[in-house]
Amino acid sequence: MLKEKLLELVNVIKQKNSNYEFIELGKENKMPMGVGTYGSKKGRPPKKKGLTAKQKTLPGALQKKIMKSKKKKSK
Repeated sequence: MLKEKLLELVNVIKQKNSNYEFIELGKENKMPMGVGTYGSKKGRPPKKKGLTAKQKTLPGALQKKIMKSKKKKSK
C-alpha cells in the first residue's frame, strides 16, 4: 500500500514537471572581448607588465627575479 502511494506521488510529480516549457535565453556579454580600452572603444585595456611601486623599492636582484617569473607566466 505504501509502495503504491509513493509510485502514485512520483507519477503526479512527473506530470507537473512535464507541463513547463524551458525557453533558452541568449547569452549576454557584460564585458566586450578583445584588446582596447574602456569607454567607446571595444575590449579590455592591456595588462600592465612592469613592477608595482612597492616592488620597485626591493633590491635589484629580487626585482630581476620577479620580472623573470612574469615573463615565464606570460608565455
